[in-house]
Amino acid sequence: MSIGVGIGMDETVIGSLVKAFALETKSVTNEVKLENDWHTRNFENGGSWDTRFGRITKSALEHGLVVLQRKRGTWEFVVVLNTETGFLYVFSKEKNFDIVQKKFGKNKIHYFHAFVSINSGPVDLDDLQQELFPRFPEEYEQKRIEEVRKILGEEYPHVNRIVFVIGKEESKRIVNVEAKLYNRYFELVDMEDWSKYIPSDQYGDIFVPNEQINDEVEEPKVIPKVKQTIKNRKRDGKMPTRKTEKERKEDKGM
Repeated sequence: MSIGVGIGMDETVIGSLVKAFALETKSVTNEVKLENDWHTRNFENGGSWDTRFGRITKSALEHGLVVLQRKRGTWEFVVVLNTETGFLYVFSKEKNFDIVQKKFGKNKIHYFHAFVSINSGPVDLDDLQQELFPRFPEEYEQKRIEEVRKILGEEYPHVNRIVFVIGKEESKRIVNVEAKLYNRYFELVDMEDWSKYIPSDQYGDIFVPNEQINDEVEEPKVIPKVKQTIKNRKRDGKMPTRKTEKERKEDKGM
């Protein structure tokens, strides 16, 4: 029986959140790169997520949802809380999510690992101790609980379930979106396909030349400004050149 990961939100709200998450970001990051004359791509991943989180924040606030902005290490992210149901929506790309899920139960606790500890109702360490065959050491469970409380802060008591909104990406575009609910052991409990809400036109309003959108690896090339400087130096005779064998002998007095 479906629990209803989107319960309490009508299709307009779900559609708006999915659009904010799935809409392409390449045109935005490319414009920033062009405006600032950047030639490297270090900004692309972080800038892409900043763009998504900004859109998600705007969409959530427009529909009366609560946005929580959090930081873990150097990573900043936003999650969306429906206060009527206590459902907290966490956004991720499928590739990254799969990697995190595979590392579940190991020493390092990702905040996704901490979040799913909420999904079996209120957690009491005394209850964990009474389990006949606990799956994880008590210390691990303790760390998960401490971590999720630290991340959510005063909102912790208001969160009943964590729903992951996961996007499958192909060629830098999100082509599939699913909302998934897992239990505290990261086992899938419920899932809804939200792909129908992905906007069909993902190109945005910013025109970007085709060559700027192409992600294929290009041959190394000289930046135009440097290339022109080299030309000028050659023209003015200031560019050192290879000497012939005859010239080298003359310099040595041979």
